[in-house]
Amino acid sequence: MKNHHKLILALFLIVPLVSGSQAQTPDRKIALTFDDLPGLGPSGYWRPREISRTILRTLADHQIQAAGFVVGEKIDDDLSNFVVVEDWASQGHLLGNQTHADVDLNELAADEFLEHLSDGQNYLRRLSRAFDFDYRYIRYPFLHQGNTEKNKNRVAKALYSADYKIAHVTVKTSDYRFNQFYVESEGDPEELAELKRLYLEHVLQALDYAESQSEAVFGRNINHILWLRCGLVTAQFLEDLILQLKERGYQFISLPEALADPAYQTEETYVGPLGLSFIDRVAASRSLPFDPEDGEMTRRDLERLLDEE
Repeated sequence: MKNHHKLILALFLIVPLVSGSQAQTPDRKIALTFDDLPGLGPSGYWRPREISRTILRTLADHQIQAAGFVVGEKIDDDLSNFVVVEDWASQGHLLGNQTHADVDLNELAADEFLEHLSDGQNYLRRLSRAFDFDYRYIRYPFLHQGNTEKNKNRVAKALYSADYKIAHVTVKTSDYRFNQFYVESEGDPEELAELKRLYLEHVLQALDYAESQSEAVFGRNINHILWLRCGLVTAQFLEDLILQLKERGYQFISLPEALADPAYQTEETYVGPLGLSFIDRVAASRSLPFDPEDGEMTRRDLERLLDEE
């Protein structure tokens, strides 16, 4: 009987400790976003819709609502690509505006940029009426929000007046750099396995940096927004990436849910040529350290990594 009482007492003491440990585990949340819809090459013999459907199947398998950003010119060039963005909308994913021709604000006057933004709404309006979603999210191409105060402020005021929201990025990647190497390696399982390892390592290292910067700038791990492209490599390796993120304790949320984090109301005043994540824009505004090259990879960088193996 005494042993029975001791066992009950031991369990009573252990349970609060376990519960307390779980309660102290911070929520980790991330939104997946995909630029360059209906698709970004090179893609070998793969058609844009095949690549897109691979991404959509994986998202559906994990019940993830993502966001895709449309470059209207890509549909103008091949009207059959309209069905790609229609697929996204019909499956409940948010679609936003990457401008009509993926133009760089650093290379245009503000009014020219806004014309491209306006033209980028053409297909989005049609889809939003059919599938009832708000398309007024802008993904600045190259994450360039203006290298002069005049341009930045002019565009920001126009976006505010039109009720546009900025689709910020906290986790920068160069996932598109892997596309050509995938095309060249198809048919070679060993090379593809190594490419997948490097791809996952690249994205997760970018997440490491974003988490560290988030703690440094905001004192906590804010809701993250991952920057991917609708391309061949991300389509092929997305399942593995999602599993890795789940292992790190991440829950998947929509872009509007991510942007509801109060951190995104923080004022940032960075003006310059760099394509920075939102966290680094705030860091630059506060004269805090940041690495503008984090998440960036050149073709030569990837060639060097592959040669080392």
